[in-house]
Amino acid sequence: MMFEQKNLIVGFIVLIVQFYAISTLDDGNDGFVSLNFEDNIDGKFSSFSKINIQLSRQTETELTPSRTISSGQFDRLVDFRSDYPYYTLKVHFKRGAIQDYVMTSIPMCLVLQTQFQYTVTLYVNENGYVVSAQTNTGNSTCSLPHLSEIEKKSEYNYKVSMRFQLNEIGPQPDTQRFLEKLKRQQEAKLNAQEADNRPFILKYWKYIVPVVIIMVLQSAFTQDAGGPGAGGGNGGG
Repeated sequence: MMFEQKNLIVGFIVLIVQFYAISTLDDGNDGFVSLNFEDNIDGKFSSFSKINIQLSRQTETELTPSRTISSGQFDRLVDFRSDYPYYTLKVHFKRGAIQDYVMTSIPMCLVLQTQFQYTVTLYVNENGYVVSAQTNTGNSTCSLPHLSEIEKKSEYNYKVSMRFQLNEIGPQPDTQRFLEKLKRQQEAKLNAQEADNRPFILKYWKYIVPVVIIMVLQSAFTQDAGGPGAGGGNGGG
């Protein structure tokens, strides 16, 4: 009877876990995703556009920039002695309870040639989550003379088109794989630190519980075996 009750309790717990997992997934199935676009033109990532948009194969939109590039920033980036020869785009996404980011990089000179006009493609898997990104400026070679001929402006505006590519695995360049590897290593290190900070009981309960059970059983058997025997000995005296 007790064994059947135990099985019922375990089955009930499994059902609760399954229901929680399904509910979590359903929260993200409304078709909308929040996106935050950042780049590294100043050596650190800062946001230049945010958008809430519905996932669709036909979705293609122009991002609304929240900042511009000053002429001083542009001139510093044209200088190829800069410490940041690559333009890196970082896209944070949030859908339901799931949030993460993807990154992509291209030579900075390609972005400068188009004066920060490019297309970013976000690749979305079958579960509706962004898995990678790709930046395309329409050219593949850097031209130093062309950079020197660019018309000088007081400021340069972003002109970025964004589109979704659904149900396909996006490109995985070496740069992105390397960044993802670093991210996994950092997460593993943080998880290890959190595990080490657990209380002694939580870390070693698997070893403590069997010892306690054995001691309780030994004590019970000792009391059962010693009680009647001791009584008989006293009566004989």
